[in-house]
Amino acid sequence: MNILKSVFVGLGLALVHLSAVQSASAGLIVDGTISSGEWTGATTAAIQGGGTAYFKADTNYVYAAFDVTGWTSAMGAASQGNLLGFGVWGANNGYGSSNGVEFQQSTTQQAWGGSAPSGTMNGLLSRYAINTVGQGSIPADLLAADSFATGHRVWEVQAPISSMNVHAGDSIWAIGGINYNGVVHWYPATKTSGFPSTYVEIPVQAAAAAPVPEPGTFALAALGVAGIVMVARRRKVRRA
Repeated sequence: MNILKSVFVGLGLALVHLSAVQSASAGLIVDGTISSGEWTGATTAAIQGGGTAYFKADTNYVYAAFDVTGWTSAMGAASQGNLLGFGVWGANNGYGSSNGVEFQQSTTQQAWGGSAPSGTMNGLLSRYAINTVGQGSIPADLLAADSFATGHRVWEVQAPISSMNVHAGDSIWAIGGINYNGVVHWYPATKTSGFPSTYVEIPVQAAAAAPVPEPGTFALAALGVAGIVMVARRRKVRRA
């Protein structure tokens, strides 16, 4: 299978479980650094070779942070066929379905098998695919940032899943890996032979609606405008 072949050149995949409440994006900033409290309440998974993956999601996006402690700054971004890979697959029917999105970043497109990149982000070749088909551009709402600010690789992603038509309460099974030093380092670290042998189950919240001002807010605003108008009129009368 081409999908499995992609995995073993370093493709990162993810499995997700959906439930409901409000936006998981609150407080998250995709900047390649993990700030204090930013990933509180996230689902976590150990990364083989050292590190932790953090996940949050709503019905529009999956948010992930990969704190890859095994990939040090001394190795650099081009560490032997490296790949930063993340994906979401198989709404309600497991991995291998034709329902999924993928995002990969690397210094070389050979890291994901050689197919054409969708563009460049943050100095890295980037590939975005829907149902395994590479897209000609990167969506404007797909965000990614990475750094070695902590002395090791940190990668944060906001990946759109709207093409999958998922809803709160759906389930998406997933597993994934980060490739450096020519080796796929899986998360969760309990992954053994076979695919998938285990997965990460991420509770996903419903996307929050835009806040609607309460009636009292409109009333206060109206009183404020009326007061300004009255003051202006009194000034005119005094000048006259």
